[in-house]
Amino acid sequence: MEAKELTRFVGEVIRSHELATGLKPLGTHQEIIAYGQRQGFDFSEAEWNSYYEREFSGLSVGIQQKVLGADPKHWSWAFRQLTAWRAMLMEGADSHSG
Repeated sequence: MEAKELTRFVGEVIRSHELATGLKPLGTHQEIIAYGQRQGFDFSEAEWNSYYEREFSGLSVGIQQKVLGADPKHWSWAFRQLTAWRAMLMEGADSHSG
């Protein structure tokens, strides 16, 4: 079953510069969940985990390794967790400087 509020959160991050900017300091899935909930999106940790795992399992091994290898202290970490958000990163964001 698709979590409508979670799907809405994922989409709103893409549409809203303010929401997207709020992802930059986040370095754990729990922080992403709490952030979404603070922003008024009603989804659970279980819904996030299911959504993330379902998507992650469909990725190529190379992309999985990039997601798992992302530095949680880098501003782009949260964006790397979901395909829709990775598409928001500019080319060159893989170089983890800054």
